Amino acid sequence: MLYLRFARLFLSYLAFIMLGVAIYNYELSIYLLQQAKGQLQVLSGTKSFEDYRANTKLSEKESFNLRLIDEIKKFSVDSLGYKPTDNFTTIYDQQNKPILWVITASEKYELKAVEWEFPLIGSVSYKGFFNKELALKEKHKLQAAGYDVGIRTVSAWSTLGWLSDPLLSSHLTKSKGNFCNLLFHELFHATFFASSNINENENLANFIAHKATIQFLKKDTLALQEYMYDDAQREKLNIFLNANTKAYKLFLDSVLNHKNKLILKQKELVFLIKKLKNEGVKKEKLVLMTEEEILLEQNAYFIDYMQYNSRQDSLENAFNKFYKGSIKNMVRSLAP
Repeated sequence: MLYLRFARLFLSYLAFIMLGVAIYNYELSIYLLQQAKGQLQVLSGTKSFEDYRANTKLSEKESFNLRLIDEIKKFSVDSLGYKPTDNFTTIYDQQNKPILWVITASEKYELKAVEWEFPLIGSVSYKGFFNKELALKEKHKLQAAGYDVGIRTVSAWSTLGWLSDPLLSSHLTKSKGNFCNLLFHELFHATFFASSNINENENLANFIAHKATIQFLKKDTLALQEYMYDDAQREKLNIFLNANTKAYKLFLDSVLNHKNKLILKQKELVFLIKKLKNEGVKKEKLVLMTEEEILLEQNAYFIDYMQYNSRQDSLENAFNKFYKGSIKNMVRSLAP
C-alpha cells in the first residue's frame, strides 16, 4: 500500500510537470515518461533488508556491507553534516544485470559536451536510460549527427532526495572502502545539488566521499590500507588524465581547421594511450579499461572524466585553506 500511495503521488506530480513540458517539447515528455516508468519499476520491486536476507544466499562480504549501512548513514549525519534521508533503507535485486545506462556525448573536434535540459534540475551533460535499447538508439542518433558518444552502465544514481533511493544488490559485492565511498557519494547528492552544474555536483560528491571514507575507516586499519592502495592507483591515473586532458584540448584547438584533423586526432589518442602504459599504474585492469574507453568514446571519455575529477585539486586547496581540513564545515557551508 505504501508503494501504491507513493506511485500515485509521484505520477500526479510527474503529470503536472509533463503537461507543461509536453506543450513545448513532445520528445522530452516521452523521455520523462519512460524514465518515470523505469524508476517506478525499480521502486515497486524493492524489498526490505530483512526480506532480502531471508530469501537470498549472501556471501560474508554482502552480509557485512548490509549491516554497515545504518552505521554509514548515522556517520554521514552526525560526523559529516549530511541531511538525514530515507535513502538506502530498501534493496533492489538486480539479478546480476545492469539496470541503468548513461549516454555522454561531445563535439567531435572540441571538448564540448552535449547538454540536455530537464525540468527542475536544469542542463546536464549526460542522459540516463532504464532501457538498453533506448540508450543504444540515442547513441546511434548522436553518432549519426557527428558526435563522439560514450555509453556505460552505472552502479548507482540519485533522485537528489526527492525519492527514497534503494540500495542495488550489486553494491553489496564491493570492498568495504569502495562500498562506503559509494554511499557517501550518493548520500551527498541528497544534501547538495547545484542546478545546471553537473561538474560541480559530481566533483564535490567525489571529493567529499573520498575524505569521508578515510575518516570513517580510521578504526579499521586493513580496510583503510586496501582502500588507500586502490586510491593511490586511481590517483596516478587521475594525475595523468588531468594533465593530458588539458594537453589534448589544446591539441584539438590547434587542428580544428586542419583538413586531416580526423587522422591527426586518432594519432594523438593512440599516442596518449601509449604514454598511459608507462605511468606505473599497477592495476592492469584499470589501465586496459581506460585505454578501451578512450578509443571507443574518444572526446566523450574526457567529458565524462571532467565531470567527476577535473576539480579535485582546487577542492583540496579550498578544503585546507577555508575549512581547515573539516569535512563537516565544508558540507555545512554547501547545504542550503
